Amino acid sequence: MDFTERRKFKRLNVNFIVTFQVNRPPEIRMSIGGMDIDALMMDLSEGGMAITTDYEIPSGTLLYIYFTLINPFRNEDDRVTKMELLGEVRSCSILDNHKQRRLGICFTQMKEDDKKAVADFVKLNTEQKHP
Repeated sequence: MDFTERRKFKRLNVNFIVTFQVNRPPEIRMSIGGMDIDALMMDLSEGGMAITTDYEIPSGTLLYIYFTLINPFRNEDDRVTKMELLGEVRSCSILDNHKQRRLGICFTQMKEDDKKAVADFVKLNTEQKHP
């Protein structure tokens, strides 16, 4: 079997809180109640992320996503970036505990400054782990 990496961007394993809200489709938004939902981000790349949540959210669902990226390897003024972006759920799988879901999300709308901040975060944190 060929297990070559198909991803366009390098992913970094992370462990911090992200908040999201369902944008579309309306029936998913209504079933969840249109509320902000906290989740745990498992990995991050310039093109997307994986999160864990208690909600089953089908592929194709659009999410507003909010999180704060703190990059200790940047200078003081650029260290903290508040992210607000739009992403599409590409996969939803049940985790071993059968209560939580792992969502694979592709970023669909993101400011260029935010994209650069994420790319720098992944690159710099990867370099620190593997000098």
